[in-house]
Amino acid sequence: MPLSCGILPEKIHTVDKAGKNKKLILDFIRTLNEAKDKLQLLSQYTSDPKLIERITFLEQAFPYYQVKVDEVTAEEGRVIVRARFIGKHRGAANGVAPTGKTVELPYAIGYHIRNGKIIAHWMVTDWLELSSWPIAWKPGGSEK
Repeated sequence: MPLSCGILPEKIHTVDKAGKNKKLILDFIRTLNEAKDKLQLLSQYTSDPKLIERITFLEQAFPYYQVKVDEVTAEEGRVIVRARFIGKHRGAANGVAPTGKTVELPYAIGYHIRNGKIIAHWMVTDWLELSSWPIAWKPGGSEK
C-alpha cells in the first residue's frame, strides 16, 4: 500500500540502502585520506582482493595520496564515484625509483556493496594521462 506521499515502502528501503552505502563509501574515502596507514584500515571496509591490491600499490608509490570526490551516485548495492587521485611519487614501485613528481588523475570507480562491505569494484580512468605517470599500475604485478 502506498504511503501518503506516494512512495511505495520497498522504494523507501531502496533509497535508505543507497543512502547508507553512499555514506559507507564517503566514510571509506575520508578515512583513507586521513589515515597514516591506509592498509591497516582496509579490512574494515572491503573484502575485495583487487581493491586491496590497487590501494596497496598506490600507497607504496604515492604514500599519503588523497582522493578528492567530485560526484557520488548510489543505487541499492552500488555506489559510483567520480573523483581525482592526487599524490606525490615518493616510493619505488614497478622498479621505478621515486621521482618526487606530483600527479593528479581523474577517474570513476564503482563499488559493489553487500552487508556493509565493498565486495567488488571497477575503475575507469584516462589511460593516456596515466601513461604519462612516472610509473603505471600493472594489475596482478607486484614487486618481488
